[in-house]
Amino acid sequence: MPMNVWSRTTRFLHLGLAVTVTLQLFLSLVMEPPEPGEVPAGGIFRQFFEAHEVIGLTALVFVVCHWIWLAKAKDTGFRHLFPWDAEGRRQVVADLKGIFNRHLPEGGPRGGLVGLVHGLGFLAVTGMVITGGAIFGFITTDALASSAAHTCEELHELCSNFVWVYWFGHGSMALMHHFAGHDTLRQMFAWKS
Repeated sequence: MPMNVWSRTTRFLHLGLAVTVTLQLFLSLVMEPPEPGEVPAGGIFRQFFEAHEVIGLTALVFVVCHWIWLAKAKDTGFRHLFPWDAEGRRQVVADLKGIFNRHLPEGGPRGGLVGLVHGLGFLAVTGMVITGGAIFGFITTDALASSAAHTCEELHELCSNFVWVYWFGHGSMALMHHFAGHDTLRQMFAWKS
């Protein structure tokens, strides 16, 4: 497989996260969660909340699968998303210098700033699905009014703010790469390897 192409598994997981996270973000704008002790029923906005629960659990599955894949992956593993070694840090610094010199770093499955930004976004999404999963657990056990549930709700909202910023930034950068003539979007969403 060429170095500038992601594996099919990476592309599938990326697509799953892109779809579920996008749906979650937009559903959160129109849904109406139930009050503590109330059974979610009736009304389109309550239906949106129920969809948010189902899609959120699906997103949680994609995140868990993605973490497992990261542990095994050769193309976009931990070193790609979290460049903590000397080589990774050098790539990040080189990419930042390039940006200050008006040079867009190459996209694709590479480390450096591109990988780091993906890693930070993935951490935000991970935080959002973990706290969302915990809230779902509180709802199903009638413990939604507890202080732990309240803390999870606040953390979920905080994570979602980071995910919104990442969603806009990631999408904007993908379009910027596309209009700069990079083949990043086609490479990510092409199903032939």
